[in-house]
Amino acid sequence: MKQIFIFIFLLGNLVFAYAQNKQEEPIWWKWEREGKYLEVVSHLLYKVESDSITNKHADYLHIARTYGYLNDYEKAIFYLKKSMIGLEEKNDEQFWWYYQGTLAFFERKKDKLKIYLNKLENNHSNYYKNNYLTLKSLFENFEKGYFEASRSKNNQISN
Repeated sequence: MKQIFIFIFLLGNLVFAYAQNKQEEPIWWKWEREGKYLEVVSHLLYKVESDSITNKHADYLHIARTYGYLNDYEKAIFYLKKSMIGLEEKNDEQFWWYYQGTLAFFERKKDKLKIYLNKLENNHSNYYKNNYLTLKSLFENFEKGYFEASRSKNNQISN
C-alpha cells in the first residue's frame, strides 16, 4: 500500500511539473508560431509599457523582428534602435554586428549588411552561430521579405 501511495505521489508531482513547464512559455511565442504577428506586437508593447521588470531590450528586439515579419520596416527600424538604447559595440561586439546587420536589412542597405556579415562570419563564437546564419540568410535572400529571408537560415544549420 505504501508503494502505491509513493507511486501516485511521484506521478502527481511529475504531471504537476510538466504542467508548470508548459505554462512557462510566453503566450506570444505560440502566437508567433501561428503567424499572429499583430497580437504579438500588441502584447509585447503592452508588456513593455506596463511591466517595470520586463527586459525592455529583448522585448523591443522581438517587437522589431515581428514588424519585420509584417514587412513594416519603418516600425522595425524604430523598435530595433529602441532595443539598443544604452548599449554599445564594446558591450557585446558579436551581438552588435548582428544588430547592425539586421538594421541594414531593414534599411535596405545591402552593402552595410555585407560589412557586418563579414565581421560576424570571421569572428563568431558558437553561441552566435545562429545570428551569423541569420545575417548570411538575410544577405543571400535580400530581395525577399524579412520573414522568408531570415527563415532560410534553417537550411544552413546542418552545414
